[in-house]
Amino acid sequence: MYDYLFIFEKKLYAISLALLICCTNCAQPSKKIEADYSGILQIDIISNLTKSRKGNLSEIASSIEYCVLETDRKCLIRPSVAIYCSKDYIVTIDMEYYVFERKSGKFVRQISSFGQGPNEYLEPWYSFWDGDKEQVCAWGSNSQYIFFNLDGTVSHRANRFKYGITNFVSYNDLYVGYVFHVTNGNIRIAFFDKSGTLTDSIIDYQSWKKIEPPYTTRGRSSWLYVFHGNLYYKDVTCDTLYHIKDFKLHPRYIFYTGGKSVPYEKLVNKEVSDLGKEIENRNKGLYVDPFEKYMRIVKIIEDDKNLYFTVDYQKNTFYATYDKTNENLRIMSQPFENDLDNGLPFWPQQMISDTEMMCVYTAEELLALDASKIKDEKLINILKNLKEDDNPVVAIVTLKD
Repeated sequence: MYDYLFIFEKKLYAISLALLICCTNCAQPSKKIEADYSGILQIDIISNLTKSRKGNLSEIASSIEYCVLETDRKCLIRPSVAIYCSKDYIVTIDMEYYVFERKSGKFVRQISSFGQGPNEYLEPWYSFWDGDKEQVCAWGSNSQYIFFNLDGTVSHRANRFKYGITNFVSYNDLYVGYVFHVTNGNIRIAFFDKSGTLTDSIIDYQSWKKIEPPYTTRGRSSWLYVFHGNLYYKDVTCDTLYHIKDFKLHPRYIFYTGGKSVPYEKLVNKEVSDLGKEIENRNKGLYVDPFEKYMRIVKIIEDDKNLYFTVDYQKNTFYATYDKTNENLRIMSQPFENDLDNGLPFWPQQMISDTEMMCVYTAEELLALDASKIKDEKLINILKNLKEDDNPVVAIVTLKD
């Protein structure tokens, strides 16, 4: 049971946060933030961080299966490649775009190629996966984005978005992205239609305070995702998870960190030389993580029962589940222990459907398992045929009813 001082502190924090956002709205008359925090649930991170517990995969999942992606010279994949899964296919997005059969892992085709041709792409960095339409978006020539179907055909083209965008998601008939580099205005979240036209936006309500554009933010500093047709957003510099509705931010949950979120100014770089100095220090082994003393809540994934997210704090990564029905938070020092087949620990990287989630293992990670402890014959056979330099393996779990 919380003591009275702690309850008072939480209430004071919520009121202060609401006043901060209200004041921001007064200075920026955009009316993009609904600042009514009454009744908003708080997820108490700071008090539970020292109560780390273990979790078993069987608590949330009924089964696990593996898809070993075919390894061939025509479809070699780096370990850090972005991998997405649909009902029938697995798609990898890196310097090349590959399609594999989900059931067998067999290589199907490469989508397009790097170049300056009419249906080729120029910059893989700005590519993204539209899971709803099962399309890969690539930055092509003539300042256009090209949307490819998984059979390799072109669905449509869109004009290049005017802002530096990352964390793209498809939402209804719009493409929504986080603006990480601002050269004109102070947009933080941008909404584009199928043609690439900016239809609406949400301002960066913090940027006007101290730093004028142009500026860039350091690293991935936001999280956008769609769940049951609703769009959600969290910025690493804010403790609130928002529901984006009618192009406005509506507070949904407050992650209570005791004021340990990353200050906005820490994410902003005005001078490119700062980045150069950081890279130089990394190469010399002198780099000190500027975010080490702050809590970063990222990688939020949601199913019908739980929120899943990670907390980076003081050189540690914690794994958290929040039971939305019982309002119960559990923080773990490790991912879920895989007690279904004694395989590798599991932590969701992506929701595939309402009942499935996935993560990715490298062949090297799987081969480090003690095969004598494995329960499942299918996994044992996978390990027998796996080579250290093989393509990654996708693990898919089916959630309990």
